[in-house]
Amino acid sequence: MKKICNYTFRAVCIYVVIFFTFVYVTTGFHIQNVNKSVLSANITKELSSRLVSSKKEQYKDSVKDNQLEEVLEADQETEEEENLNNTDEIELVEIPEETVESITEIQPEETPEPQVEEPQYTYTQTIDTTYSPVIATTSGNVSHYGHDCRGCTSGKTATGYNISDGRIYYTDSTYGDVRIVAAGGEYPFGTILRLSNSSTSPMIAIVLDRGSAIGSGKKYILDLLAESETAANEAGVKYNMTIEVLRMGY
Repeated sequence: MKKICNYTFRAVCIYVVIFFTFVYVTTGFHIQNVNKSVLSANITKELSSRLVSSKKEQYKDSVKDNQLEEVLEADQETEEEENLNNTDEIELVEIPEETVESITEIQPEETPEPQVEEPQYTYTQTIDTTYSPVIATTSGNVSHYGHDCRGCTSGKTATGYNISDGRIYYTDSTYGDVRIVAAGGEYPFGTILRLSNSSTSPMIAIVLDRGSAIGSGKKYILDLLAESETAANEAGVKYNMTIEVLRMGY
């Protein structure tokens, strides 16, 4: 009897387990199918709503474009009418042939190029030194140099006077505008010299510079400043110049 009961209980348990398993499986598949159908329905609704909204926007744009084209066409027609009216009001004036020929012969004026005035360094003696007392007299050859000579880098004389712009004169308080000259140590700075020979007029110069290759007992006794080294080479050497000292130093 006990064995029968045990077998019956086991059978009932197995049946219950099988029943609940069947119910769970069938219910899960049903729920999954329901979820899929709901999801597909939602996606379909969203796509249809987007399609409808895009069609509405396209319709609005087309309406706007049509209105804009109508406005532009109306403006163009109005402008053409105004142009026609203006052309009707314009009176044609006949220009005589002589006037036309004169107009064609007129040529535009050429703008003159700005001319840079070069500094003029023509020597003019400001005072008469004919009867000035002479302190000392010597003779020798006088060479020329420019501010851009080889080794001349500062553009100034030994006294600091600026000659980089090509100036060759110095304004002395007593003798006025005088030529600048380089000399040896026997002539202090500020010494006034009168240079002359048989072929040139007297020239008044002031010692403002030094030179190692010039001086008493050397090939050149003085070195006269020129506008540039090119001008110095063109001037060359003045031979047998008479050098008279009118003032020794400042």
